[in-house]
Amino acid sequence: MREPLFASGLAPGRWRRAPVLAVLLCWLSGCGQPELQDLQSFVAKTKQATPEKTLEPPPKVKTYQPFIYTASTQGIKDPFVPSSFTKQLAVVVEQPEIIETGIRPDPNRVREELEKYSMASLKMLGTLRLEDGNLWALIKAPDGVVHRVQKGNYLGSDHGRITTITEQRVQLTEIVTEGNHWIERDAFLSLAE
Repeated sequence: MREPLFASGLAPGRWRRAPVLAVLLCWLSGCGQPELQDLQSFVAKTKQATPEKTLEPPPKVKTYQPFIYTASTQGIKDPFVPSSFTKQLAVVVEQPEIIETGIRPDPNRVREELEKYSMASLKMLGTLRLEDGNLWALIKAPDGVVHRVQKGNYLGSDHGRITTITEQRVQLTEIVTEGNHWIERDAFLSLAE
């Protein structure tokens, strides 16, 4: 009669692991790389052919010696206190009083995006007519962004309000100071060619 397999001290669960271990051993044995001999011989020849260079020792670092400033206790002028001759009087520039003419920009109005640019830096690229018949102008800002504006929008740094949009130009009315009063002046932005 045959003895059971587990009589030799091996439990039945260990026999199930044997094929897995055999596969792992075969896989690991394939990791030997005979082609590394060429690489190893190349590295050895390169090391022999390359002359060894010795590095210079690093420079000596001087020990920091703190300096204690004692001039103020010796009666010498303190360099961190301004001299009396350097104190300047504040210069007050008086703005001329604006004469009220009834024309002035609204200080409470929220400024629009294109008002932060001068008129000279803005370019009209074209127009766009919507289904409702309104004509919009396409304005390119210096940052490269194209904005669409319509009658009533503001652009330019001088409170310019758009009054008319045609296929060729945008007409606007700006509010600027002239001397000591506000005036309105006409301006326009033509189609860029």
